[in-house]
Amino acid sequence: MSFKRINLSEINFLGIRKITYILSLILILVSLFSFIINKGFNMGIDFTGGITLQIHFDKEVNINDLRELMVSSGYKNAVIQKYGSDNDYLIKVHENYEKIEDTVGPVVVAFSSYPNPTYGEKNLTVKVKIFDQNSQIKNIFAKSEIFDGVKEFVPSDVYNSREEWGILNFSIGEIKKDSIITLQVFGVDRNNNKGVEKEIKIYAISKNSKNFEVLSEWEDTLYKKDSGKIELSPTQKIINLIGQKFEKENPRIDREEVVAAVMSKDLQLKSLWVILLGLVGILIYVWIRFTFRFGVASIIALFHDVIITLGLLTITGREMSIQIIAALLTLIGYSINDSIIVSDRIRENLKLMRKDNFFTIINRSLNQIFSRTLITSITTLFVILMLFLFGGKVLNDFAFALLVGVIVGTYSSDFVVVPLVYDWEMKKPSKKGG
Repeated sequence: MSFKRINLSEINFLGIRKITYILSLILILVSLFSFIINKGFNMGIDFTGGITLQIHFDKEVNINDLRELMVSSGYKNAVIQKYGSDNDYLIKVHENYEKIEDTVGPVVVAFSSYPNPTYGEKNLTVKVKIFDQNSQIKNIFAKSEIFDGVKEFVPSDVYNSREEWGILNFSIGEIKKDSIITLQVFGVDRNNNKGVEKEIKIYAISKNSKNFEVLSEWEDTLYKKDSGKIELSPTQKIINLIGQKFEKENPRIDREEVVAAVMSKDLQLKSLWVILLGLVGILIYVWIRFTFRFGVASIIALFHDVIITLGLLTITGREMSIQIIAALLTLIGYSINDSIIVSDRIRENLKLMRKDNFFTIINRSLNQIFSRTLITSITTLFVILMLFLFGGKVLNDFAFALLVGVIVGTYSSDFVVVPLVYDWEMKKPSKKGG
């Protein structure tokens, strides 16, 4: 098995270093200028705090109607955009919202049974309503001595609101005498909070009973009086507004995120530390593995790559998010890997080409690995391009940052790192010659 070698013309990398320095300086200045013009980064909710809602409508909705609803409801800074199909929208509200901590489970507020359990009945159906102040209902359960374990109610409709009915069918056998069927019913909300168990008593009447008073229905109306005082979470307020306004379009919440400002500041600090510690670690590794000069030049190149990538993200109006931080860390790893390969080849040639000067050794080394660098970068870019074009909205910013970063990182490894080491060596020659 043989591999084809790509033969490229010799490139005078060091001879054009002044041109590449100017090009890099222009790109950095443009990036810095974009930061100033845009007053910093377009920080996403991960760093500012706020709400993100992804909503699907069964029928097409005019985006201007959505904007008018949000503005008229007090959400003047809401960002609304189509997300995927024409019936999917992303709503972002950048505010200092604290996520309401829900620790209270739902309460049982009504029940009924049918048919009334009398002599000859073998099955019974119980219908129960539960209500939760802050969260959507998840499940309704019942415990009783007449059946083993815990039985789960079947929703009369999909559980998607704070007030729901559930239905339970079970066998009671033939009734021989007047008795009371006791159920312990409780609900669980979407935050997995269990509500207080409610004891439900159903009177079962035997064949010869003279007791015609059957208690098979019960409702607590007090919760309705209190429901108006409930303070909904910020997301629930928006969901309710959209649900009322676009009831016919049947809105469905596909994603809901609330990030508090305290958490956002913590994320900013941690993200900064992650990047700085990564750069320090790289400097130490390259210093030990090669020379201090290569380490410093590599770090400068990484700053060069990150600044230009962030500049293009700012120019294109993309948000700074945790995904972008992940892309930057991936870029740093990719770029330093390329720089290490270049540095390793130069170190090998310093031993093999002792009679040649430093200029020739560096140019020869860069030309020897340039075809490999191109093949690796093009292959990587092809995969990232597919991710950028077909990966969907969620991965689009991440793929864009990688796309720009790989191009800039490949360029800096050959046209920034090594020329900086060469100029440093020319001004202050080291004992090892680089």
